Amino acid sequence: MNGIEAPNRLAELRQAAALTQQEVAERVGVPVSAGQVSRWERGEQAPSLRYRHRLAAVFGVGVADLGIPSAPLPRQRSSAEDWFVSDEQDPRVTKSQDEWRRTRALLNQNRHSLSQVAADLYPEHRLAGTGLIAGGGWIPEQPVDLARIELSEVPDAPEPVLSGGEREAARMLPDQTLTRSYDRYTRAVRDLAPPRLFEDRVSWRLLDVDWSAGAGRMSFGDTTYFNAVDVFEPCAHELAYVALDADGGLAAHPHMRDLPYRKLIGSPFDFARRPVMPAISTLTIRRGAGDDVSFLLHRRDPRAVAAAGGMLQVIPSGIFQPSSLMPAGRAADFDLWRNIQREFSEELLGMPECDGHGRPVDYTSGPFAVLDQARADGRLTVHCLGVALDALTLVGEILTVLVVDAPVFDSLAADFVERNDEGTVVAERFPFTEGGVRGLLDSGSVAPAGAGCLELAWRWRDVLL
Repeated sequence: MNGIEAPNRLAELRQAAALTQQEVAERVGVPVSAGQVSRWERGEQAPSLRYRHRLAAVFGVGVADLGIPSAPLPRQRSSAEDWFVSDEQDPRVTKSQDEWRRTRALLNQNRHSLSQVAADLYPEHRLAGTGLIAGGGWIPEQPVDLARIELSEVPDAPEPVLSGGEREAARMLPDQTLTRSYDRYTRAVRDLAPPRLFEDRVSWRLLDVDWSAGAGRMSFGDTTYFNAVDVFEPCAHELAYVALDADGGLAAHPHMRDLPYRKLIGSPFDFARRPVMPAISTLTIRRGAGDDVSFLLHRRDPRAVAAAGGMLQVIPSGIFQPSSLMPAGRAADFDLWRNIQREFSEELLGMPECDGHGRPVDYTSGPFAVLDQARADGRLTVHCLGVALDALTLVGEILTVLVVDAPVFDSLAADFVERNDEGTVVAERFPFTEGGVRGLLDSGSVAPAGAGCLELAWRWRDVLL
């Protein structure tokens, strides 16, 4: 700084995170602008304490690490900051929120080890060492072509028993004021640790799964993303709080009696107890001649996503939800294959995300038509490997595998992006060999759903290839 002491560490932290002022403004949230961030960095204005908490969440540091003087600089408060009622809050509230944020950061840094601890709570249901658990009959005897899976909607399905507002879940929430705690986990995330992608959207809720005679049936009701997060993230937060020490090391292997909210949930396979919002995770395999078989992985950006940040995941992966709330779109989207296609186009080809607010997707053009034709010609196959739960969060996972002949894959790969909204597409293609698969599974770097796809796909490689 040419011998001039910086008024705070905001510019330093932003540059270390490789962010522009506009990107910081977007992650802090409206009504902040890039100009406002610039004024904060130059010390011309001081952000209110609420904004300091959001800045700390963006940079993954504590509020004190921002280097902002404890007393705000004299200034005329901007109209943007008048959006908040109060600049300051009681230190006891700050302490509660900092402790909550610290536990959440440790949770996100240790999801692999915590998923293994969680799976130990359900030993008879563990799926190898993947961090997944599966109910009886949830894994078919061999992969099932998606064309042989029947989906049905249950529009009048009863609401789940748990909502995330229970007393046991409230213990995992920080203070919002001196006299009131946050009433929902999603509201705490929104205010104290917001990822770049965090929007409530209508989603399908898994109600039942059955495999018989080489075919499958799944039934679904409705839920929303936040309804599910309000249950599954407190469950994970509770385990992190009990099992980890202050440095993120495993301090204990808790029993169910040590985890009141998880104990309240009861059987994780009882879909009537909580909203089970499934994701569809797809292992994409390039099938060449002979042993020339490889697959793709995706590194999830911890600044962008609410879960599994920093881990490797199969690609494409996404929550099973409609792309549009219009009836025609919802009807077309109630299909596992269509969901996989949309995520493929968004995560690998950089197409705009279908966020539920626009018109229905045209599946007759672009990469959708290419994938459909390749599937019809037998140059592409897509199978379901089974259904499981992430043991840490108890989130549902529909595990699938997409096997694409090399010419089709290479033609599509010419347009693959290096980065997407959720992270980085790993440039290296991993060999689909025992050494390649086992090396990744043993590394602890693959998210549970991805590990489950790899474990089962390798088990059934002869059928799939």
